[in-house]
Amino acid sequence: MKPQTKKKLIKRELNKPLHHIDTCIIIESAKKTKLGNICKKYLNLIGYKYRGCFSLPVVGEYFIKVITDVKEFIKQEQMFEYFRDLIKDKKIKFYVLKNISLKIKVKEIDTRIKSTDASIVACAIEDKTILVTLDKDLLHNEKIEDQCEVKILHPRELI
Repeated sequence: MKPQTKKKLIKRELNKPLHHIDTCIIIESAKKTKLGNICKKYLNLIGYKYRGCFSLPVVGEYFIKVITDVKEFIKQEQMFEYFRDLIKDKKIKFYVLKNISLKIKVKEIDTRIKSTDASIVACAIEDKTILVTLDKDLLHNEKIEDQCEVKILHPRELI
């Protein structure tokens, strides 16, 4: 591939909006429900229309849920493979929170938000991206969106 062509492809990829994807999107996308179909359609746009990112708290939360909530080993294995395939096929990147005070700020703005969710929001804030979630306490939370300059959207709004 010519260097100019490679540069254009990289530039095109970097121009796609970056989204931090919440755990609930991944889990719900595996279900055969109306909401699951919405999440699956959204995830299918990652790599084409959007770039995706999993924060470290999302990865941890997903693994804990699979290990503790899914009792059948084969289903656990399938969920781990699904996660691995998402990362590989959609070229999803990872993000680790650097400024812990952002998590504290999120918790101070809205005390209803759980610790893991505050970490997930803080990662999106720090990475200056959109957070995509199904969490009702987070969706269009005006206090957080206004004070932290972040958008928190439902996948339905992006398909």
